[in-house]
Amino acid sequence: MAHGLSLRSPRKVMDVTHGVGLLLAQKGDAMSQISTDSRPTYSMLHWLMVILPGALLIVSFGSAFQSRNLPGSISAFYGGPVRDVFVGVLIALAACMIAYPSSNPVERYNLKGAAFYALFVALVPTGLDGILDDLRGRELLSPDGVTASEYVWSLRISLTLVTVLCIVYMAGIVRQLDRGRATRVAVGFVACTLLTLAGFLGYAMYQLWVPRTDVVTLPHIHGVAAIFLIMALAAAVWSHAWPALSANTIGEEIGADSHQLAYQNRYRVIFGLMTLGAVVVGVITHWVAPGHMILILEWWEISLFAAFWISEARRLTPA
Repeated sequence: MAHGLSLRSPRKVMDVTHGVGLLLAQKGDAMSQISTDSRPTYSMLHWLMVILPGALLIVSFGSAFQSRNLPGSISAFYGGPVRDVFVGVLIALAACMIAYPSSNPVERYNLKGAAFYALFVALVPTGLDGILDDLRGRELLSPDGVTASEYVWSLRISLTLVTVLCIVYMAGIVRQLDRGRATRVAVGFVACTLLTLAGFLGYAMYQLWVPRTDVVTLPHIHGVAAIFLIMALAAAVWSHAWPALSANTIGEEIGADSHQLAYQNRYRVIFGLMTLGAVVVGVITHWVAPGHMILILEWWEISLFAAFWISEARRLTPA
């Protein structure tokens, strides 16, 4: 894969991807560092990160409306007909975030971390302990012909592969951070991102491999990954709202003209809505519809994430 090549030869990555990964190792304005031939692909990445969460939002809302049954969270759709959309969108979104180039280290590391959290959310179903207990309590196979042991080993193989890829990929791109010139805030954010991700992966691998196969349940993995996913997405928006603090080099900003400043202000509003706004929405929902607070917050965050990428796509579209 392209990100694997970036460990030793950034030039090879540029040759393979026609410049899509160029910004992972360079500074400056994003669009100015991408070749003319690659700009359509870059623009498509922006719009995919609008379309994919938008599709999940529409499908989950439509399913809830049609069934007249509002679940507790989007993850609850995992056990229903929306499961394929849920898993497919998360995996596709993870691929887009990994492929997305950025000269801002806070955005870069948080988007990559968010991608791997999204994979865990997609691959580890909510209520896994109940699913495995149900399979273990049966003498026959599940309707899909899978035993509890086979299910656990499938998770062990797939999640370990994701973990190895994450370690190799993050170890490669961490070398691209110019710690001598990066702002302290940027270095601090990157360090927090990597330590949080490492702690999560360590906990997941411990829960996956240390217990015996017949007692593996992966407690809290799905929920924790979902929380860290949303936090990482909010941090990526923050990096655009205050670019001088999160820049790759001291004094670097996305621009000081009125056009760019207008977008910075817009991103600050979106970040505020993703954080403080979420608290307000959560409190209101807790009183109005307490059983559906998580679902409403997830829809809220997905909508704001899509709104951010609509603005970012417009900002970087040549006039």
